[in-house]
Amino acid sequence: MGARVTADSVSKSYGGGGGGGDESRAAGVDALAGISLTLEPGSFTALLGPSGCGKSTLLNLLGALDRPTGGRILVDGRDLATLGEDERDAYRRKTAATIFQFFNLLPTMNALENVALPLLLDGAAPAEADARAASLLAEVGLHGKERAYPYELSGGQMQRVAVARALANRPTLLLADEPTGNLDSKTGTQVLDLVSGLVQERGITVVMATHSVEASARASRVVRLLDGQLLP
Repeated sequence: MGARVTADSVSKSYGGGGGGGDESRAAGVDALAGISLTLEPGSFTALLGPSGCGKSTLLNLLGALDRPTGGRILVDGRDLATLGEDERDAYRRKTAATIFQFFNLLPTMNALENVALPLLLDGAAPAEADARAASLLAEVGLHGKERAYPYELSGGQMQRVAVARALANRPTLLLADEPTGNLDSKTGTQVLDLVSGLVQERGITVVMATHSVEASARASRVVRLLDGQLLP
């Protein structure tokens, strides 16, 4: 079952500072301004808005890559702000996985090694990690590409490897940051088909940040953001 996520009056500010005149003491920037949102288990939510609206900031907070300035985020009842560093690492490995626009694959590792890496970091035996990685690559349509390096793959294939890697430790929350932003429309549609299938087949809770109205239409719920706030 997917994770239940609650954002309760969440704000995030990036402050200025400095000791000179008024110009050097720039005012802080409010990336998020008191957002409240509940995501049900197994839902597919699109965060829709232009660049700079706060959607990537919210994803980073949901993924415990950053901490809110105010408010709190609960994932299955756990307040992410209370987690220590080791607990945050475990949360990112086992609960919340992220797919990035530019794939973030390790260029010196082949597809199988990229997917197996999270399993090895979590203590899996190499043979077990390789077997699961091969199975996941087959599941995303990349059987036969296990030994291919990122530079040998198309953009769509690299994103499929990234999806397989995100699934390695069976997360309950999948965060997708502009997953089609670096792909052509046909390949982007294929990746969205893959993400939609994860919700239907595995019940994973998916949150996707996008500026594309077409991509957001694939979600069961669209949340619009502008200037760090939710639009009605």
